[in-house]
Order: sequence, then structure tokens, then C-alpha cells
Amino acid sequence: MKKPALREVANQSVLNNAFQRVKENRGCAGVDGITLEKFEKNLKVNTDELRKELLTKSYRPLPLLRILVDKGNGEARAISIPAVRDRVAQTAVLTLIGPLFEAEFEECSYAYRKGRSVKQVVYKIREYYEDGYVWVVGADIDVFFDSVDHDILIKKVKRVVKDKEIVRLIDLWIRAEVWDGKSVKCLEKGISQGSVISPVLANLFLDTFDEELMRKGYKLVRFSDDFIILSRQREEAVNALQLSDRVLERLSLELDKAEIVNFDQGFEFLGVTFLKSLAMVPFDKPKREKKILHYPRPLNMPVYFLKKNKGW
Repeated sequence: MKKPALREVANQSVLNNAFQRVKENRGCAGVDGITLEKFEKNLKVNTDELRKELLTKSYRPLPLLRILVDKGNGEARAISIPAVRDRVAQTAVLTLIGPLFEAEFEECSYAYRKGRSVKQVVYKIREYYEDGYVWVVGADIDVFFDSVDHDILIKKVKRVVKDKEIVRLIDLWIRAEVWDGKSVKCLEKGISQGSVISPVLANLFLDTFDEELMRKGYKLVRFSDDFIILSRQREEAVNALQLSDRVLERLSLELDKAEIVNFDQGFEFLGVTFLKSLAMVPFDKPKREKKILHYPRPLNMPVYFLKKNKGW
């Protein structure tokens, strides 16, 4: 597979196509208040400027805009949104390096991958059940997106992406600044939910976990930071849970809640209830709009750049 280089990312047609994909995904303005409509109105000027910054290595991402969204259970989820220009840059990079990452991922990983969904997860679990894998470890990773170790992640990126400038860009996005309406802070760990490139980085970070479990012969099904491990005997399930804990510890992660059950007892995974040979999905409910609990005002960009230039 051809190794992408920075000059390909900065290609005008690649950037234009990247903007179209960002536009299709919609989304709000970032810290600079520039909406998709405003960016498109001066599309050539904006992409030319972005291209120049990328090629001259002067590109620096703006801080992420951190908003709080109601998860629907009374808790808030932090979503950190890049500015439109940065979403375009990330999309351009992902267009070229996406296939490299995809080639690394294991069959057991289902989230954020084209052609994969909860439906495929259900089919796979049913297949394992019919083959006699009736004991289940059900678990998720404690605050995964906020806990990812940057140094470990960048080492993993370097093993896949050989162009140093593309790695540098990814490093900038990982260690981004965040504006929450009160102050600008630098992310010391974690990857932002809301960034274009975060889903593929999440899968890359957990690829070691997938490999370790599969190498030991366990039947793993993972969807982002939620996973189940299926086995024929309860003792195997206990061993699988212990191995999961050890592997995650090496990644500086921890299990949140975990349980060992069987299909006769029934369990729920990704909103689907499994009981013996049945897989039951709740009746479709009308999708509730995600209520925004906190939306910061735009960052004062002149003051921000002044402080950056002065090193304050």
C-alpha cells in the first residue's frame, strides 16, 4: 500500500473533497465562530490558506470548543469540537491514512468502521452462541476517551504512519487545547469526542487489546469501549476477565463495570437483550434531540493569538 505524504494531504482537490465531507456531516462552528456557510463562502481562499500552512509546516490547530450534551440519563457528556478548518485538515489526513489503520484492525472490532454496525454484532453473537459459547464476560472501559495516554497512542501511530509530518499533525490534534468558556487548557490525556480523527485513533489504541484476547483464543466482540467475551465454560470466562484487566492496565486503562453471565440468565449489550436463543431489540422510539447543557461563547481570537505570541 502506498505510503501517504503531507504534500498529498495538502492537495487542493483533497482539501476540497474533505470540505464536502465535513459539510455533509454538518456540525456547528468552532471557537472562531466560523460556520460551514461562512467557510464555504470563501472556500478557495480558506483552502488555499490551509494548504499553504500545511506545506510550510506553520499549521497549528485552534482550540477545541467544549460543549456539554445531555446523555439522556441525567449525566453530561463533553463534546470537543474542532474549528471547521481543522475538521477539513483532519478529514484530508484521514482520507489518506484511513486504509492504513483499517488494515491493522481486527475482525472483532465493530465501531466506527464502514459496513459495520450493531446488526453485525448481533449476528456474530448469535453465531458464537450456536457454536456453544454460552458464557459471557460483559464489560466496558472506565472513562476511556478521557483516559487515553498520548505517548502510548503516538507510538502506535508511528508504527502505522511513516510520514513524520503527518504524525506531527496527529500529535497536534491529540494534544489539543480546549476552550470551555472560561479558560484555554491543554489536553494532558484523552482523545476528544467530536474530532474527526478520534474514532480511528480509539480503535488503534485498543487494537493491542483485541490482538491479545484473540491470540489467546477468546471470542471477543468490541464496539468502541464496550465489549463482551464469549466462552464455553465459566472458568474460561473468569480467565478472560483477568486477562482483560491485565492488558488494559498495560494501556493505563481500567475496567468500569464487568460481569460474568450466561445466555440462560440473559444480558444486555448495545441496547440489545440476549436471552437463550433470542436477541430482542426494544420497539423503535422517536430519537430525542441531544439537549445542549452548556455552549461556550466564541473565543476572543485576537486576545488568544496575542497571548500565544507573547507566550503568556
